[in-house]
Amino acid sequence: MIFGQVEFHNVEEIVDTDSGMALSRVPAAVRERLNPSAQERAFNPCGCELRFNLEGDEAVITLRKDVREGISPMSVAEVYYGPFQAPYLVSPVMIGAEPTRITVRKPEYESILKAVQLEALPFDPRLIRIILPYDWKVYVVGIEGELSPPRPEQVPPIKYISYGSSITHGGDALRPTGSYAMRVAQRLGVDLFNFGSAGSAQMDAAAADYIAARQDWHFATVEMGINVISYWEPAEFEAKVDYFLSTISEKHPDQWMFCTDLFLCNRDLQQIPRIEEYRSIVKRQVERLGQSNKLYIPGTELLSSYEDLTADLVHPSAHGQEAISARLSQIIQRHLPFDLLPAAAKGGQAR
Repeated sequence: MIFGQVEFHNVEEIVDTDSGMALSRVPAAVRERLNPSAQERAFNPCGCELRFNLEGDEAVITLRKDVREGISPMSVAEVYYGPFQAPYLVSPVMIGAEPTRITVRKPEYESILKAVQLEALPFDPRLIRIILPYDWKVYVVGIEGELSPPRPEQVPPIKYISYGSSITHGGDALRPTGSYAMRVAQRLGVDLFNFGSAGSAQMDAAAADYIAARQDWHFATVEMGINVISYWEPAEFEAKVDYFLSTISEKHPDQWMFCTDLFLCNRDLQQIPRIEEYRSIVKRQVERLGQSNKLYIPGTELLSSYEDLTADLVHPSAHGQEAISARLSQIIQRHLPFDLLPAAAKGGQAR
């Protein structure tokens, strides 16, 4: 979405409020059909970015966080010059309840970045990317400066969609670019649309229908199970997984989908029988599709150590997010058609 000469990446609707512009990752017609918790999480801007070119000397982006009881009072935003993290005096930026101004200037070493641009980089180093916090609603209060939106050649042509729980959303990743989905995109040199839904990944029919209707993605990862294992009987879970995967696969028979289930977590320690039943359901439903480009990956293969979890023994730690991304990237790299991967990812191990 282009608004005010800025691309609001991974944003489908801007809602004006007294606090500023709230950003929804899905259109209102889709959001209203999601489960109530997912309707709210649609406004959490995980994977969302403000992208623009500086036509003047500087830009000022003003953000504020929607702070509530039980929510961390501060969130982290990041500034990137294309694929390059901005220096520490610029990034990261802490966003709280009061408006925070992020001032971005053309880097003094722009000539160096222009030279590096000659390599096969996923993003043009002259493209400014304000990567928004993943963990709670953030309002865009103001955009100042002489700007222009990204040009098609400035961003990766290959698009990747991720769906899942707070783990996919980025929970406990410490920074927005630290989620496993974002790191997979970085390692493979592709562009991410993140539809993680913290605490509410219920494989809603509306979510399946929406992803199936989109024609702008080349491969997807889907994580299923953790948000419903405590209160859904296996039969209900299987029906939801069946519809979710079948709906997307039917409309995208040529696209690769990498499907996983519950990562290693406290329920494994508790030896709850349902967890293995849930995992068997995901495996069975992926195989039932009968499409060789729809691949099942056990969650315990992507996250195999309890030491990669936070103290809640559910969410991966920052190290765990990195471990998932490393293993998942390698699997994706082995299976994607060679011509889909950027040159930087073709030469060997994913970055």
